[in-house]
Amino acid sequence: MGLLQRMKHDVRAGWASLRYGTAKAATRALEETELLRLRLDLRKLDERIKDLCGDIGERAVDLHERGESAEHVLEDREMNRIVQQVLSLRAERMKLLADMEDVRS
Repeated sequence: MGLLQRMKHDVRAGWASLRYGTAKAATRALEETELLRLRLDLRKLDERIKDLCGDIGERAVDLHERGESAEHVLEDREMNRIVQQVLSLRAERMKLLADMEDVRS
């Protein structure tokens, strides 16, 4: 193989390596951007869940202060509505965590 052919081969190999590295870096940047978006969504969900759990506690204390029985507190429509929201948000949180794992792998 002549010197010119070897240099031509090396240049082509270098370009291919450069294109591969650039594509890999771009893919990694997209993955990181997606992970940041998912983390932000996860933080928002966690904050909402925390707020709703606080609302449940406040509602329970209010009902108790009014002299309601424990059974009535547990059967309260407002309490059950908030609990259902928390359960729904927790399911959504689990889905977000699964999405984050998918992005990582």
